[in-house]
Amino acid sequence: MQVLKILLHWAEVNNLKEQVHSNNIEATFNWAQPMSLNNNVRGLEKLLPQGSSSNNINLIGNSNFFRIKNDRIHIDLPYYGQQQMSRGYTSDGGIKFKGAAAKVVKIYNAEKGAYVLKYSLNAENENYEVLLTLYANNKSNLNVSSSHRSNISYTGSWSALKKTSN
Repeated sequence: MQVLKILLHWAEVNNLKEQVHSNNIEATFNWAQPMSLNNNVRGLEKLLPQGSSSNNINLIGNSNFFRIKNDRIHIDLPYYGQQQMSRGYTSDGGIKFKGAAAKVVKIYNAEKGAYVLKYSLNAENENYEVLLTLYANNKSNLNVSSSHRSNISYTGSWSALKKTSN
């Protein structure tokens, strides 16, 4: 039984490495963790999805993704947090990006069986520093730092990008 677990783990690790090197990955997220959502605002919890708190927001049923396709990044994520600088947002206020990263760093952590992918993204009205951690068991974490908003993290899963995805 132990040998089977080890073989399965190595198969998962090899799949992770193969997918990261192919640059065709999609991560979707079930939870968002805003870093500084004000807990003192009365009624805020009534605006959040069922099962959420101000520091852990349920995204199940909300369309969201972080896609890596060749050298292009496509992001469409909901955002919960505080604006730090005035600027023009889209009507939905989410985190959106489509284009090439200004900088990419990929680091494999053998101890955790995970890849950490670091991206510097220059959007039209704001810049992002993004840390996407992909684990061999298909779990994922995403940390987004913005030039204009408070930080936010997401937890979810990743898979190989389907050929029909943009």
